[in-house]
Amino acid sequence: MLRPIPLTAILLGIVPAMALRSITIAAFLGLLCGGMPAQNAEDKAPDSGSIVANPPGLFVVLKTKDDQRRVYHLGEIIEIQEDYSANIPGRYLVLQNPYKLEGGAPANLTIVPDGSVIDRARHTGWVSADTVLSSRCDGIGTGGGTFCADCDGVYKLGREPIHFVSVLNYRFAITAPGDYTIEARASNIVVAENPSKALQVISTPLNIEILQDDDWSHQQLRAAVERFEEILEKYIQNGWNFNDPRGDEVAEQMGTAFETEKSMEIIRYLDTEESLREAVRLFDGSPRIAGYENMFLTIIVESSHRDLAVSLLAHRLLDEDFEASVNLIDVLTGMTIQSEEPIIFARDDRSSRQQLSPRTLEILRGYVLALGHSIPSKHPKVRDIAIKTFEHYAIGENCTGEPLVEKELAEQIQRQAGV
Repeated sequence: MLRPIPLTAILLGIVPAMALRSITIAAFLGLLCGGMPAQNAEDKAPDSGSIVANPPGLFVVLKTKDDQRRVYHLGEIIEIQEDYSANIPGRYLVLQNPYKLEGGAPANLTIVPDGSVIDRARHTGWVSADTVLSSRCDGIGTGGGTFCADCDGVYKLGREPIHFVSVLNYRFAITAPGDYTIEARASNIVVAENPSKALQVISTPLNIEILQDDDWSHQQLRAAVERFEEILEKYIQNGWNFNDPRGDEVAEQMGTAFETEKSMEIIRYLDTEESLREAVRLFDGSPRIAGYENMFLTIIVESSHRDLAVSLLAHRLLDEDFEASVNLIDVLTGMTIQSEEPIIFARDDRSSRQQLSPRTLEILRGYVLALGHSIPSKHPKVRDIAIKTFEHYAIGENCTGEPLVEKELAEQIQRQAGV
């Protein structure tokens, strides 16, 4: 029996079947409801000895969506399913917002061993040069979280399990073959007769085996790339506009756009050098593809082949069809300084950022000048954006009050670009 999605399901990256392929939607829901990220073994999870057993008659079973399958390829999309049930119908309730109770907490995944596992909620791969460069000046910007105060759903448990399906890859990137054990822990259950106290629960362990098969990865990549290019061409040839769909073609248009998202996800999780090269080739700098977020930049920043990603993206930036935005330059510069000085960068404190700032400024200046010299060869549809990006960095004063590029040199590049 499928039910509305409680907050605990969202916090595990759980989404309904129709949205399994949309990481953008999954990420949005997680932020909207203020979810805490899933954990890997290095996080401060409840001690295994603190949960002797689940409350009497309550069952939480973690399994693969295909219950008979336990072996997967490295980089394969893995769907898991969490089943909640109770042998006394109506005795237990699942809370959508367990934070309102003392001791309440949403579900968290753990995975062991975790030496070759990346928790994407904590390590996204996204970096920014601006964070480093702003350390030279007074004041550091800070971000804030969000919280869904109205997420107060309560769901009764019975003998028939309530199923929540998720894509494990949304939360964890397993980077090496081997055997792994996954569990879910939470304090999101209450007794219906006394709903003021949250109960701790733990799922059954899910054991999976990950195998490395380079031939399989190659075939999956080729099929995904061919499918992506085929359906994107169809979308373009039909002249579809995501913001202005034609009434008689809405279903076909949306279905075609959704297929582009599915193809990009396959490429994303393969995480091979070959898949990275294809992602960079297919990435044109545009923020969206057929109405969906352009996932290729995410693929690039998440890649475990960081040095190669920097090199490929730096060259792609200068191609005639590439849309070079301010954000792209910022991310690329951040990736570059991180690759050059990974230890200092990882410290993520003001002193370390100040230490990295001079070299980061040199890297940024190099990319901005290279972009400026490439403007004359840019296609008309991306040329204006390249000019604006160049002027943003080259002419605009940074926080120290100094331009990145000398006025005379900047004006010379602008003249060559026909500005």
